[in-house]
Amino acid sequence: MPQFDRQDKLVGFYSAVELKDGPVIGGDACEWENFASIFHEGAFVYTTWSGRVKYTDFIEGSKAGMDKGAFIMHRCHGTTTDIDPEAKRAVTKMKATITQRFVIDGVEVDAEADCRFCFFFEKIDGRWGARFVRHWYEKDKLIPTQPGTQLKLDLEKLKTYPDGYKYLAYCQETTMGVSVLKDMPGHRRHAGTPSGDKHDLLYRLAKEWLEGGEIDV
Repeated sequence: MPQFDRQDKLVGFYSAVELKDGPVIGGDACEWENFASIFHEGAFVYTTWSGRVKYTDFIEGSKAGMDKGAFIMHRCHGTTTDIDPEAKRAVTKMKATITQRFVIDGVEVDAEADCRFCFFFEKIDGRWGARFVRHWYEKDKLIPTQPGTQLKLDLEKLKTYPDGYKYLAYCQETTMGVSVLKDMPGHRRHAGTPSGDKHDLLYRLAKEWLEGGEIDV
């Protein structure tokens, strides 16, 4: 159980814990007002398929994708939240699984990516909200929805994607008409790769944020 020496830190902590569910639960259910409610004006979201975009543009892109058949869901797991001594900023890390359904060469599959969301929260004019949302993409897999179904992939193409989200990226580029970013933060085991470098960078940015620094995520 977290221990707090001031009520404002307690309020900030539980505000961050509550807010982090908005993009996941709200987005999965197309509850876009709830999704938008966790952000401050001008906040940014950063994903494999969207790149770095304002949260309002991310919502519009998500709507357009769903209209074209995109089907993305999330399973949320554990969370941790760190809050600064002044109770003005917080960083929440949330374990989650991104699961997206695709049809590849006539075979229906789910790409499942284990990741960690990283929310950069700030209290502005008495209101807590997100300024940035990023992810660590740690590992993924591809599962045919019909047991026993055989699926053939272009293995040379698959090798061009980062280990942390190679199946997700392969399917997104194959079916969605997007160019997936290939340097998203990964797992620490990806050290020496662009994803490994971004893993460490995201940790440094989180630390700088809690120390009051001005960061560009």
